[in-house]
Amino acid sequence: MYDVIVVGGGIIGCSVAWQLGKRGKNVLLLERNDSASGSAGATDGFVGCHTKKPGPQLDLAIQSIAMFDEIMEDLGPDIDFEANAGGLQPVEDKEQWDVLSQMVEKQRESGVDVRMISAQEACRLVPGLSPDIYGALYSPTANKVNPLRLTFAYRRLARESGVTILDGVTVTGFTLEGGRIKAVQSDHGEFPCGTVVNCCGSWAGKVAKLAGLDLPIKPRKGQLAVTEPIGFYMRPTLQCARYNVIKFHPERIKDPTVLRLGSSMNIVQTAEGGLVFGGTREFVDFEGENTFEAIETMAKRVLRFFPQLKDVSVIRCFSGFRPYTPDGLPLLGEVSSLPGFYMAAGHEGDGIAMSPITGKLIAELIVDGAPSYDISSFSPNRFLV
Repeated sequence: MYDVIVVGGGIIGCSVAWQLGKRGKNVLLLERNDSASGSAGATDGFVGCHTKKPGPQLDLAIQSIAMFDEIMEDLGPDIDFEANAGGLQPVEDKEQWDVLSQMVEKQRESGVDVRMISAQEACRLVPGLSPDIYGALYSPTANKVNPLRLTFAYRRLARESGVTILDGVTVTGFTLEGGRIKAVQSDHGEFPCGTVVNCCGSWAGKVAKLAGLDLPIKPRKGQLAVTEPIGFYMRPTLQCARYNVIKFHPERIKDPTVLRLGSSMNIVQTAEGGLVFGGTREFVDFEGENTFEAIETMAKRVLRFFPQLKDVSVIRCFSGFRPYTPDGLPLLGEVSSLPGFYMAAGHEGDGIAMSPITGKLIAELIVDGAPSYDISSFSPNRFLV
């Protein structure tokens, strides 16, 4: 009999399991494949606030990113965390400038160190950037991390805190008694428990359905590519302004191909020297293959801002799913109609940055009965009224 079963061994599940384990709970973590085989294994590891929508999302991100300082000693030095690497968003025209300027004004009200800068200043920060831009958004405090290594750091900490971890276990249902969760059913048998936390990312909606819940989490495919290692090229992470426009104002996108693919430009250089670039935001259910159309669109988008990369070799392409919700906010908390069933999913592209606070708040909610930070805006019950 476990106190808590965490379903999903990705970055959110491992963080939640660790925080529960170190608070003395008897925890089982179930993962159907391997940790980081979902979203965390198919992203670029950006950790910053300037891509977050002002309001509850941004405020929670600020709390979460600040936690990295607190837990860095636990996580260890191998996660390739680079503080204050900087984040830059080149702007192509006045319309994009106006959209981002309005967003920056609200972000600054929340305490984010972010500002709009000239094209000349942007090119000084990233010498390889094309000068043919209108200007840029810049946040000097943005960070970056290796998402795979971060996930496995959480997993190691969870195991060290006494969490039992089982890989290759697929959840097939839930046993209910008196309207409460009593066990998790799987292809490896039944596991009795008092509480379940659904941390299944893009698959969280499917897992919720096994408990009779209709929650609107669906996959949004992101395609990326990796180049051969090159010499030091850029320290900041970059997304073009279209990244935020597509995310928060898709109605402003007039090109139907761009809108369908959700194509923008994001690029980051890893500690090994390769450039990871993308990306797309595609609604194609769980079709996870890379497509020539998307890769070509991504590459052209990168070359628009970095033309001198035209002869750099791409060594692999990959894709993954981001757990989308209709209002852009994750689902965090207990489902009122099913006591003992908690959600910690739906972060879309914010799971890396939100992983510290999500683990902490869900553990506090389960152990103490209330979190230390108000998460009512993220309640899963907003979709079950």
